[in-house]
Amino acid sequence: MATVMEPDSSRELECRKICVERFIFAILYSVIAQYILLTVFLLLVNFSLFHPIGWILGSFRLLCSLSSWLWIMPLISAVIIHGIFLAKSYLSGVTYCPTRFQQIYRSVIQKWVLLTVNSVIGLLTSWLYTRFLRDDYRNLFLSIENGKHILNEKYLFLLLGGIFAGVYFFIKNKTEQASLNFPVIQLTRYQQIRAQLYYIIYRSLFKSFVPTLIYASFFYTFNCVYFRYKFVALFNGVSLAEESSLASFYAILSDFRLLMYCWILSSQILSNMDLMQALFHIFLTEYREFPLEKSSLATDCEVTLVEALTNKQILIIQQLAASNLFNIAEDCDRTRRTRLYALSIPGGHPYNWRTVSGECIRIIRDFSIELSKSIEGVVPKSRPEVSKLRPTASIDAEKIMMKQYNESYGIRSLSTSVGATVSSPKPQTSDICQAFDRRLDVVRSLLVSIPGIYYLFGEPKTAKPCYLLASQSQQIVWICQALASLAAHSIAEDQFGVVQDDLPLIIRTLLQLKQVVDKVGSIQLDVKKVDRNYVALKAAVRRSLYRITHSFADYLVDIVLEPSDMKALQGFVNYREV
Repeated sequence: MATVMEPDSSRELECRKICVERFIFAILYSVIAQYILLTVFLLLVNFSLFHPIGWILGSFRLLCSLSSWLWIMPLISAVIIHGIFLAKSYLSGVTYCPTRFQQIYRSVIQKWVLLTVNSVIGLLTSWLYTRFLRDDYRNLFLSIENGKHILNEKYLFLLLGGIFAGVYFFIKNKTEQASLNFPVIQLTRYQQIRAQLYYIIYRSLFKSFVPTLIYASFFYTFNCVYFRYKFVALFNGVSLAEESSLASFYAILSDFRLLMYCWILSSQILSNMDLMQALFHIFLTEYREFPLEKSSLATDCEVTLVEALTNKQILIIQQLAASNLFNIAEDCDRTRRTRLYALSIPGGHPYNWRTVSGECIRIIRDFSIELSKSIEGVVPKSRPEVSKLRPTASIDAEKIMMKQYNESYGIRSLSTSVGATVSSPKPQTSDICQAFDRRLDVVRSLLVSIPGIYYLFGEPKTAKPCYLLASQSQQIVWICQALASLAAHSIAEDQFGVVQDDLPLIIRTLLQLKQVVDKVGSIQLDVKKVDRNYVALKAAVRRSLYRITHSFADYLVDIVLEPSDMKALQGFVNYREV
């Protein structure tokens, strides 16, 4: 048994290695981004219009100094921990939680860890960047006469501002799950990083303006009244400035340089968080080419296209394989498609095509069956009721006279006589079971009627289809279009006719998926959750069927199809299917 499971475990290990390699590059680039953001900060705070050369050289001298490299190490450590946390969340993927209670229970620890990491990164970023400011902005305590020290509220304002920025980012992004949206046009890694770097830094300057003003209000409300007294009590020999809370707050708001520093720090923290997520997204969605078959020179652990498609444990690998198959089908170069249509040597069997097409059909069928089961019992959309004509007085009088006539001559209704004849006394055990079931239904309805019970512990009927569309629609879109494109190209490129044998099965599979997708469109689902995924899936299925019928329009009669499938294709043949 161990020898049978060994290849599967080795392929699983190789798939994880592919992901880990991308995680490492994403974390490494995130660390490099810290130096880029620090350079931008130094250029902003040391700006000098009259001494441009000294401004630039002084900023880079500070960046390359040994003290700067030592000060940045705590922040880099926090960034690496944050990257490892993001890597685990992307590797585990989106999990299905039928009830809101399970969703809260599974995510509460994850959310607390993420909140803590974001707060620590905000605090360390503020602590690092204040090292390059003046003394009255980078020291927690200021010395006064007689050897006494007072609390430097400007420095405390900047430190707490970093924590507030981290918490603000967590609140704004707490509902986002670790899901990937692959780009429509695949750009190079350098182009994506450059575009994201410019866009995120520019956007963060505007995103952090309002949070900075909100934080200034919070600082006066909570810190000046209560927090700073408790903070000073932790240190001996330290006192507060001899000014009122209102005066202290006015001194902070009137310090334009302090507010500007806080605004820049907030923008740097927000851009740091956004840039890290963007780097993970860029590296994880980067195109990868899987081999169609194992080469004689390659190791046995090399992951092929079919093996990547069958990997359900790591959703990223399956999505990368589906993207690779779609590019093979749509590529202008027919080299890889020719290898897909080719026969095996020796043997002369269409091994590559049969394995790839069989796995694609299995994935589509499993998705169709699972999506069809998930919408069972969901109420269809209500249609407008057709107004009925009210019976006239003559019709009512005729019905009353007919009823009196039947009662006078002892004529019974047909439905009544049949029901009386068919009905028979039921055993007492069945009556007890039915009474017990009715009581259970009553108890269940009473529990559900309690406010908040069903919201926490009830499973919404649309939860499972929303989850399936959100987690699997992307690869289904690629696979459907890839099968249709490969079938269309096979007319000119398939020399052995290996595709024509499986063409009826491909058409039937796509038609079954179309029926399920149409059912999903006829029920009441949450549009905000499934609108984008549902529209993309529906359009992909229609586009695939249109492409097959257009390419094989002259040969549909010769293809062995079921009468029901042929009837369902007539709308696509006549270009009337919408």
